[in-house]
Amino acid sequence: MKRIGTQHWSVIKSLIPPTAELVVMPKPHDQPAVIVADLDGDNHQEIACVYRNQGEMYVMIAKQDENRWHPIGNFKGQGYTVSELLAAPIVNAQMNSLLIGWQRGGAWSNIDILQWTANGFMHMLQQETRASRVEVEDMPGVNGMDGNAELALWLHDSGKAFQVEVYRWDAGNLVIADDVYPYYFQKMVAYYESVLEESDAARENLLRWKKELDAAKRKS
Repeated sequence: MKRIGTQHWSVIKSLIPPTAELVVMPKPHDQPAVIVADLDGDNHQEIACVYRNQGEMYVMIAKQDENRWHPIGNFKGQGYTVSELLAAPIVNAQMNSLLIGWQRGGAWSNIDILQWTANGFMHMLQQETRASRVEVEDMPGVNGMDGNAELALWLHDSGKAFQVEVYRWDAGNLVIADDVYPYYFQKMVAYYESVLEESDAARENLLRWKKELDAAKRKS
C-alpha cells in the first residue's frame, strides 16, 4: 500500500458518479475511505474507494492499463458508513484481499472480504460476520508465520467487555485459529500493561487478557 496522491483523487472523481461523495471513516482520524494496493496479484497498485450515492453505499475498485484507469469491480455495500478498509493476504498468501467493515449498528459492522479470482472480484464470506474492531496480522502459530494474515475480531458484549476470536482462512471459510491465541493474548497483555495507569478500563482488560492467556497456554 502507498500514500494517496493527487492523481488518485483525480481518478476517483472521474470514475464515481457525479452525484456521489466519498465516505469518510470516523476512525482513526476521519480519513476518506480510499486505499491504494495491489489487489489482483500483478504487482501493480489498484485504487479502492467507498462512496455514497443517492443514499446507497458502494465500493469501487479501479485498475490502470497503460495510461487509462477503469473500474474492475463496483459493488453495492451495506450500512451507513465504513469502519474498516484494508488490504492484506487473508485468502491467499500471494495476493491481497480487500477487507471492508460495513457499519450497521452503533457498535458493530458486517465484515466483507473481496478477493480477485479468474471471474473477477468475489465476496468470500457467505455468512454474516460481525465485529466492533478488527486486527489483521500474520500471527505465529505452532509452525510460525505462514504468510497469510489472521483476523482478530472483537465484538462488543456489554459495558466495557468484548468477545474476541481469532480466525484464519482455510478450506473456503474462516475458522478459529486456536494455535495463535498464546501469541495474541500475550500481545494484548503487554499492551494493557503499557497503558495500565491511564484508565480503569485498561486494568479490567488486563485482568481478563491474563486469564485468556493462561487458558490458551493450557490448551496449547
